[in-house]
Amino acid sequence: MARQRKDRLRQLQSAQCSLCGIALPTGLMVPDGGQACADVRWYCKDAKSCTERWTARLPGTGQVAPAPSVGESRPGAAPDPVPAELLGIAGEA
Repeated sequence: MARQRKDRLRQLQSAQCSLCGIALPTGLMVPDGGQACADVRWYCKDAKSCTERWTARLPGTGQVAPAPSVGESRPGAAPDPVPAELLGIAGEA
């Protein structure tokens, strides 16, 4: 009779986030719903990253918006807390 190895890896259960669409193991997700619900929706536990993925999509296309280039600020973004001189970036004259 063949014995199963105890060190064999199990496949993790995964779910897809209802907001950003990423598929993650259920340990990194939060269920919305329960036994009384016909279906359960899953959301990322990391709300900040989920929101960034969700809002980065272009409306109606399902494509991700291009990220700003290095040094380019986004509208409403906080200024960089580390001055460019400390990072070794030469200033433009």
